[in-house]
Amino acid sequence: MDTLIVEGKSIEEALSIGLEKLSLTKDEIDYKILENKNVVKLKIYKRSEVERLIKEAVKDFVEKLIEKADIVIISKGNGTYVVNIISKEDAVLIGKKGKTLEAIQHIVSRIIHKYDKDIEVNVDVSGYREKKEHLLRQKAIAFAEEVKRSGNPVIFEEMPAYLRRIIHITLKNDKAVRTYTIGEGELKKVVIAPTSKK
Repeated sequence: MDTLIVEGKSIEEALSIGLEKLSLTKDEIDYKILENKNVVKLKIYKRSEVERLIKEAVKDFVEKLIEKADIVIISKGNGTYVVNIISKEDAVLIGKKGKTLEAIQHIVSRIIHKYDKDIEVNVDVSGYREKKEHLLRQKAIAFAEEVKRSGNPVIFEEMPAYLRRIIHITLKNDKAVRTYTIGEGELKKVVIAPTSKK
């Protein structure tokens, strides 16, 4: 996959330089900010090429499980893409407790990282992951309130890294509680604890 790394005094300047070199418009590219200090460094991708790679990776895997699916790819900016797979056989793609979806996510990420490790792909099936993340945020906030009331820590069930990260991010600005991870392996537990003893 062709990429271009450019530098400038600002994001706008670096983008302008990159677009001119590639002879593309802003709508035809995506970029990842590699550095944003004294000098801005961007990695610029041709959007259609990234989307083609993602679509091929998802399609190859999904077609082994089901007959037909629509694949919608949305660029979220800064090298992040959301892939939503829509089919009549969602349950097959999601699997028990989302295990099949996690496997699809893992394999697609590995395939894309062979081409470029800076691209992040989040795979979803008919909004399943989005709904699950929304419920997890609500649960984290409710548990944090319980921790504040009782003064006792609360421990979540084991979960993969991307779900643990959601809890940490959701509660990072709540000064009354702290979050940390316990356990070993891929699946670990998140603990919400009071920042100070009552």
